[in-house]
Amino acid sequence: MGAKDSFRILVGKLIKFALLIAVLYGIGWCYFNWEYVRERFGAKYEIERYGVVWSTNLNTAKRLAEKHDRKIMVVYLHSNAKNETCDYLIDRVFTTSQFRQAVDTYIPVLADVREGDAEESVRAKTNRDEIVNAYDLRNQYGQLLLLDREGKEIGRVRYAKEPSYELLNKLAGGKFEPLPPISKPDVKDPFTESKEKAKNLTKSVSGPKEDAPKVEERYGITTGL
Repeated sequence: MGAKDSFRILVGKLIKFALLIAVLYGIGWCYFNWEYVRERFGAKYEIERYGVVWSTNLNTAKRLAEKHDRKIMVVYLHSNAKNETCDYLIDRVFTTSQFRQAVDTYIPVLADVREGDAEESVRAKTNRDEIVNAYDLRNQYGQLLLLDREGKEIGRVRYAKEPSYELLNKLAGGKFEPLPPISKPDVKDPFTESKEKAKNLTKSVSGPKEDAPKVEERYGITTGL
């Protein structure tokens, strides 16, 4: 076997080793960042509108509600038409601190009818129609629905130009109790996480050190007591 053949074989092995390391790193990255991956996958069903990041897919909202033990708040609008109720909601409710607390407390879902909106995708229309049909909304714009984490309706109210806190109290069926925002998953480094796990395992196995035996000296003689 010539020197060129040996070099070619060595290069081939190095490439395979590098590919193996890359694959293992990718698997490790997905393992430690699975929640982040799911969060980013669900982001395709999100839309930022009126200063709020909404979910537009009911199944994604139910998954988030199940994971974080939250309720779902559905808002049904017809925003690009002359609808007084919807206009008041957008201009006088969505901008208030009370409504922003509701957005943090619940999983916010937007079903927004925007006829003639060329930028609206077929997927967005399908998701909206699913919500409208599931809760028989039809032309009843300006409604807010409260659902449990399985999607079962537990409250419904139509905005009647009342203050935000009154609207949210009606929706909650009592006094609205705000909750802290849901924390977003961070990206983790597999190598760092593995080191931390190994360190924690070593600590738990070794356990606390026992106290050294007392040594007492009497009359110049060590007793070992």
